[in-house]
Amino acid sequence: LIASTTKVRSQLISERKSHLESQHELEAKYTAEIKSLKSNIKTLKREATLTQKASSADKVQILSLETKVRELEGKLDDLELDQVLHDSNVVGGLIDEPAQINSSDPKEIDSLRLELEQVRGDLSSKKYEIECMEKGIESSKNIYNQMIDSLFLTRSNLIEANRSLREQLALKDNNEVDHPPPPINNLKENESEQVPKELQLSALNPPPSQIFSAGGVEAVSLPATAPIVTSSLMSPMLIYFILTLVLITIIWFMARKWWNSRKKSNIEYSPYQNYFLSSPGISEAELYDRRRLVGDRN
Repeated sequence: LIASTTKVRSQLISERKSHLESQHELEAKYTAEIKSLKSNIKTLKREATLTQKASSADKVQILSLETKVRELEGKLDDLELDQVLHDSNVVGGLIDEPAQINSSDPKEIDSLRLELEQVRGDLSSKKYEIECMEKGIESSKNIYNQMIDSLFLTRSNLIEANRSLREQLALKDNNEVDHPPPPINNLKENESEQVPKELQLSALNPPPSQIFSAGGVEAVSLPATAPIVTSSLMSPMLIYFILTLVLITIIWFMARKWWNSRKKSNIEYSPYQNYFLSSPGISEAELYDRRRLVGDRN
């Protein structure tokens, strides 16, 4: 019973150790994943901040380009209007001297148009860059949200795994508490009640063929065909109980034999002792005193 209880406890301890090891492995795994996700989130935040700053700078540049475009468009419109007015005056004869014409140079108008086209091209490219940056920021936000969801899912999985391990350990503890090992005295009583009477009588009163003598001492041997393990009612405690009874019986027979032999040796005397006791005037007490005196001299 003690061995089985120790075995169960050792199994429970080993299971607890394995559960703790698996829990530590899960915690280490999820902790590494959480750290990796946090570092990725920080990187994405940094990139999003830089992108927003670049986008803000580009937006300022776009505003300045738009202002410049409006200025150039106004200048170009003024020049074209002056050119149209000048052409109409010349045609109508309002201006007599061509040298006094205060008109704009066509080269200046062409240069303004070229500059306006360049500015418009820069403006279009900046707008395209802004659109790309906004799309990148949107995708970064989506990735960031996915990582946040993955982080929460990892944490929930870790919590669920810990809860499952705790429930298993609690169930093991409850099973151990609900089924304590029965007391030894009660176990002996129950087993003695369950054992057949023939088996008890055969254990207490062995047959004569099992009693043998060795050196003048009687001993009782166990029967060769004793049903130690065959019966389903037999248990280690019952075997221990029977062996204890047999050992006590052997010790009792040996002690009885030794006591009888000692008692017999004290009663019997040698032929010399019988001779002295048969002599007149010598009593048993005087013989004992003489033997004691001789022993003291020696």
